This record gives sequence, structure tokens and C-alpha cells, in this order.
Amino acid sequence: MIVSNWKMNGSQSHLEQWIKDVSSNINYKTEVPCVFCPPACYLDSSRQIINQISSKLRLGSQVIDYSQNNALTGGISAEILGDFIVEYVLIGHSEQREHFKEDNSILRLKLNSANKAKISTIFCIGESEELKINDQTKTFLKTQLEILTSEDLGHLTIAYEPIWAIGTGLNAEKNYIEEVHGYIKEQCQLLLDIKENISVLYGGSVNLDNCEEILSLNNVDGLLVGGASLDSDTFSKIYNNS
Repeated sequence: MIVSNWKMNGSQSHLEQWIKDVSSNINYKTEVPCVFCPPACYLDSSRQIINQISSKLRLGSQVIDYSQNNALTGGISAEILGDFIVEYVLIGHSEQREHFKEDNSILRLKLNSANKAKISTIFCIGESEELKINDQTKTFLKTQLEILTSEDLGHLTIAYEPIWAIGTGLNAEKNYIEEVHGYIKEQCQLLLDIKENISVLYGGSVNLDNCEEILSLNNVDGLLVGGASLDSDTFSKIYNNS
């Protein structure tokens, strides 16, 4: 799976041209979903363009909210996402955790909402630079994974994004990525009592120069691409390298 996360970027004209260009330029493989996560305000127009040109892009949302009484001002529910035929949703991204104070209890409710609507979750985890320096990465990642349950199976992909690498231009060494991805898969097997591996994507300053090397690692199953994905040509080349 190769995912484009536009974060809080883009415009209507940029979006329309991007979808058309990427749809024309990627050598689509059914076993490698190509997922586009635009800002929420562009989900409707994205779906319309994807349908109009019969694009093979899969639509994903950067956000999903939960509300027991459906009265959350500014919220976006699973039901609303369903109207746009959203197939994937990012949950647990470090920027959401930090700026919106999303703790494990909130993330669990979001996972429940996605599961109920049969929207596949891309669950984001990652450690800070301080935790990495203090050799606490694995302990921290385990606490982030512990909220997962068997109810998430069938709709779950993990995205490992070391916080210190997001938008910084820094990137983890390939041996580090391989080791951490292997650990994540082992923990998922233990926590969820499964024998098969959960797919784990890598994110954090992924670009055209490093994508091929990262994808060559045995434990890396795809990429979550941020800023580099805003350019349609760059993102198409990244996908075609998968």
C-alpha cells in the first residue's frame, strides 16, 4: 500500500489535476492499493473526480470522529465518510495525538467507529527523538499497540512514523526501520493472537531518493508519504517503485 497524506495542503484546482495526473501515470497493481488522503473539505470533490475518470485511486480520510449523541460541532463521523465512499482512514497520527490531545481511550473509540462502518484503519504509531535516544522505542510502541483488539483484524494496517523524522528531512537508518517493523509485527501477533503478519507501512520524510531502498526491506509493506506526495509526478514515481 502506498498512501498520499496531503495533511493541511492543496487547493481545488491542484487536487483535480493531481488526481488526473496520478491516475494516468501510475502503473497500478491490484496488490498495492494507492490511497489518497486529502483534507476533509476535499473528500466530496475527490470522490466525484475519481468516479468521473474511473480512477483506481482509493479514497482515504485524514480524520474520523466519534460522538455518542451525533452532536459534535465540526466533527466528521463514519457515516459521513461513508457518503463519500471512503475506504481508509488515518487514526493515531502523531500530529493529531499532539495537537488534539488524543489518548488511547479516544483512539479506541475512533477505531470502534471505523470498524463498525467497515472503513479500513491505517493506525499510526511512532516515537519521539528523546525516546529513541534513551532506547525506549520498543517499550513506547508496545503501549501504543496495546489498544488494538481482535475486532480490528481484517481492517487494519500499521504505519510506523518516527516523530523525529516527520517533515524534518531526517530518515531512520534502514537497519533501524527493519528492526522496528519486525518488532511491530511480532507484537501484533502476540497482542492479537494471530500467526499472520499485519502489514506495516513506513512514513517520515519519505521521498523519491529513499523510497526504493526503504521498500526493499523485508519488513516494510508500503509507504505513508507526506510532503513529497503533493507533487503528482513524484508520488507517481514513488508508487511505480513499489
